[in-house]
Amino acid sequence: MLLRGKLKKQVQSVEDEPPLSFLDLPELVLESIFRRLPPQSLCRLAQTCRNLRMKCRSDAIWEPLFYERWGKVIGPTAFTAWERMVKGENARILNRSDMPSCFWMLPLTCIWSFSRHNEKSVLEEPSERFASMYSDLESGKLWFPAQVYNRQNGHVGFVLSCYDAELNYVRDSDTFCARYSPYYPRVIIEDGIPWARIRKPAVETSPSEIHIPDIAEEFRPGDHIEVQWKRCQYFPYGWWYGIVGHAANCTRDDQDCECHLDEVLWLEFRQYIRGSRWRKVQIKRKRTREDSSGLDGFYGGIRKLYREDEISAWLDLWPKQTLQ
Repeated sequence: MLLRGKLKKQVQSVEDEPPLSFLDLPELVLESIFRRLPPQSLCRLAQTCRNLRMKCRSDAIWEPLFYERWGKVIGPTAFTAWERMVKGENARILNRSDMPSCFWMLPLTCIWSFSRHNEKSVLEEPSERFASMYSDLESGKLWFPAQVYNRQNGHVGFVLSCYDAELNYVRDSDTFCARYSPYYPRVIIEDGIPWARIRKPAVETSPSEIHIPDIAEEFRPGDHIEVQWKRCQYFPYGWWYGIVGHAANCTRDDQDCECHLDEVLWLEFRQYIRGSRWRKVQIKRKRTREDSSGLDGFYGGIRKLYREDEISAWLDLWPKQTLQ
């Protein structure tokens, strides 16, 4: 009887203990679970309780998700644009006490049709920027600076070029809308731009300025390059793909070639037919101001392409027919 009484008390003690919850798991286990979840599931989980909301929006969880999704199109200038937008909205948002405390997730929850959290409280801006910026990009709230290949739907006048623009993501079509540089007399809008035609700015030089590299680069025939070019002096620069060519009097023999020592640099744009006025141009190798080729526009800075992914991005856009 005594043994039966002890066992009964032990069973009753176990039954009285509160059940273990998901949050009772070790932190490392929780983090490992969160890292395996897609953004949609993290959003759903973040709405269950305040503790999970704090854990599910940490930079450690969202940073790899952010760069996996947006890394090829988002550069430092985009973060600056987002921070400027957030600062401009803080005063207005923080004064709206009717907003739910999980407001930072609302764009994503609306996108994936998740139920909204019913708890009402004064909005507190999250300190974790990657989750918040992911939300603003995915919802189309943020216009961010980037560059567009073959602008205006591949118009023949822009083939193998890349121009600065402000972009906005359109989730319904999984494409982007672009507003091109305000240096033009009027704002130019282009819709339906696929991911493959977007890249983050290669350099931080403004499209109204000449790019001057930090170190002097030695250009040799065969090098892949991008050169700034604009048709009119008051237009912004675009980046145009080309290859360093040989001088007209060069034997093209590697042992005899001295083109890399010449003060003049020959650039070839092989998407144009031989004999085209756009096929080949000469510019000064060392300069700090733009070169004018008369009726053929103005050339600015040059950057040498070293990475295979940069070169292949251009080659993937190569026109099916040689241009005139």
